[in-house]
Amino acid sequence: ENSVIAGGSDKMQSAIEQRMERARNGDETVPETLAKPGGGLAGATVLGKDMNFDELEKMLGKYMAKKVRKSWPEKERGPGMNMKGEMVINGLQIGNIWITVQPLLGVEGDPMRLLFERDLTPHPQYTAAYEWMRLPEEKGGFGTDAVIHLGMHGTVEWLPGQPLGNDRQSWSDELLGGTPNVYVYAANNPSESILAKRRGYGTLVSYNVPPYGRAGLYLELANLKDLVNEYRSGEDSRSDLRDAIWGSCERAGITADVPYNFSVENSEGELDLSAVKVEDFDAWVANLSNYLVTLEERLFSSGLHTLGGQPTDKELLSYLNAYFDDKLSVDELEEVISLSQETHKSTESSNSFLSWLQSFADNFMGDNSDGGTQTS
Repeated sequence: ENSVIAGGSDKMQSAIEQRMERARNGDETVPETLAKPGGGLAGATVLGKDMNFDELEKMLGKYMAKKVRKSWPEKERGPGMNMKGEMVINGLQIGNIWITVQPLLGVEGDPMRLLFERDLTPHPQYTAAYEWMRLPEEKGGFGTDAVIHLGMHGTVEWLPGQPLGNDRQSWSDELLGGTPNVYVYAANNPSESILAKRRGYGTLVSYNVPPYGRAGLYLELANLKDLVNEYRSGEDSRSDLRDAIWGSCERAGITADVPYNFSVENSEGELDLSAVKVEDFDAWVANLSNYLVTLEERLFSSGLHTLGGQPTDKELLSYLNAYFDDKLSVDELEEVISLSQETHKSTESSNSFLSWLQSFADNFMGDNSDGGTQTS
């Protein structure tokens, strides 16, 4: 929240604690999870810093800092600034893991400018967050040994610089440097994941897309489909269904999606369906029927993928039917589901993603003399 950021990183822990208290008192304007012991944050505490530009210049070096000053003058420093004009860096620390939200790009309305304006730079708070994260602890930073970017996709690999391969003046190279970057990325987007590897130096850990399924029709739309089928399969005298079909369309809000070209009005200025020619209404109902079929067959993602999770038999069945366009037999579907269950049983004892994350933090770089690896 802008009001919290304006107060600086020192006040963020108290801001969270105030919201915890409000949640415990039944305030519905804050997330109810904050009412749990410790705010449901698993013992996490706020860790951050308020950084002035002189400190940032020491980290970036004079050349890169000069470019930032030019792109973001003092009165237009971008988001993430407190009332003193300092850059606010903040996140939650759990053990030796620091969790934060990647800073906003700060280019309102036209984020692609960062790709095509060679002289433009990420805003000061964006650069400060990455530089502080990598700065050794003895120099006042977090001292991370590795970075994990979670989910598709972030922005650091899209920052200004060489498009085909970074040089030292490319911003993704400046902000990541030689820090190992583990990038948890969707498996169905190879083109952009290559960019994450090439410019973001990412080691990709792929995750599956959520199970797909057919949207189907429900409630008012299912009722409308029945009315349309009855109308189209009935005898010549079907005028009694006109009002029912039209009323159902209005309640479902799809009259604008299926345009009609009849405009016969009664004395009150309302559409008079009884005066519409049969052939005109039949043609519109045919278009309506086609539209309902399109809606019913449309693919959709059923929720989000859960890292380390296994789709249920029902979700897998829906996915297979959608993927193979209902061409698999019942026996083939049951065989695939059975194989999936066997595979799941053989890996049930494997670590969850969070366990893997902690294991990575503990073991990836080996034990440090100060008590372990720092991961962001």
